[in-house]
Amino acid sequence: MVCLGLRDGGWNCDDRATAAVSSFQETAIPVRGLWAFGQRYGDARALEAALRAAELLLARRLLWRRRDGQLIEPDWGGHVDRIHFPIQFYDVLFALQVMAEVGRIGDERCTDALRLLESKRLADGGFPLEEANATRADKVISRGSFAGWGPTGKRRGNPLVSLAAWRVFERRRLDSGAQNPGPDPNPRPTRP
Repeated sequence: MVCLGLRDGGWNCDDRATAAVSSFQETAIPVRGLWAFGQRYGDARALEAALRAAELLLARRLLWRRRDGQLIEPDWGGHVDRIHFPIQFYDVLFALQVMAEVGRIGDERCTDALRLLESKRLADGGFPLEEANATRADKVISRGSFAGWGPTGKRRGNPLVSLAAWRVFERRRLDSGAQNPGPDPNPRPTRP
């Protein structure tokens, strides 16, 4: 995987020699995999490649184009400013999860994405599943799932999405070194 990376530090599904620019979507997943592999097996090359690729994403503040500062618009996978689940294409939550995993969530270039995610927090402390991308089915179908993935919509919290978002904010809190953070900044929703 390390050898397949492009010069800019990331990856692109277009493996032709002419591909010169990495894809956000095709880079985030290898970052996770290389980091996990490097941590598990002490592989310095994998860890270095993961951090180099994380830098590629950070240089763009995770979700914004360097050229004009606008949100990126992937050809597939949905809008990056909405939370997708259960299949996590590149979006605000997924990008922040990756940064939390590789220990870069405290980088100031994550701030705008953290604010965007925070703006999605619901009154009960949970986070919504804004765009479901799997259909519940009793048989195998494309983007199908035998499981139910919880409520969807911008006004209803989803427990799986909420857990992922809380973990991002908890990692951010821990990485900031706050000695006495005061009240829990990420209250969990209460059950009715």
